[in-house]
Amino acid sequence: MSSMNGITAGTAPVVTVFGSSRVGPGDGEYEIALRLGHLIGERGWVLCNGGYNGTMEAAARGAKEAGGSTIGVTVTVYDKVQANPWLDQIIVAPTLFNRLEQLISLARAYVVLRGGIGTLLELAMIWNAVQTEPQSKPILVVGPEWDSILDRLYESLPMHPWEADSLTRVPSIEGAISELDRFFQGLCQPDASPPSF
Repeated sequence: MSSMNGITAGTAPVVTVFGSSRVGPGDGEYEIALRLGHLIGERGWVLCNGGYNGTMEAAARGAKEAGGSTIGVTVTVYDKVQANPWLDQIIVAPTLFNRLEQLISLARAYVVLRGGIGTLLELAMIWNAVQTEPQSKPILVVGPEWDSILDRLYESLPMHPWEADSLTRVPSIEGAISELDRFFQGLCQPDASPPSF
């Protein structure tokens, strides 16, 4: 077991991946998450997720098989559920809310795959949380399954334009990785503008 201290300081950026726990090896969604993890791992980014099975296991496995690093954030309320074996570091949160807080605060970017109500909660939480961040953090929502849900939210709920703009819909994990490539490359570019006094 590892604490959160020192995980992100001076290391590669952390990407938190959210998705379904209800899939297994051989399922299309499992294979998509496996590929996503591989692409994250081979870029040297740290993959973070909820630490259990389904797409969490698949993404962590993909990252490890590509030589990457992984973090899982589990929770004491699920103490009878085993963390998946593809994790380098495990953070045990005392509550579901603290678990989600850790998954959000550790990351520099987020990828949301298809999932159930837990994933919907996670999306809503990070969507709201990034509005208060001093630096932008991309939220990449993957796949057409989210389109009708998000369209309905945009139509039915009061929303500032920047709130809608803070989500980026992508059709595939390759689209998500392309967005992350651009984002992280932009962070590495020196600021060419002269200082103002």
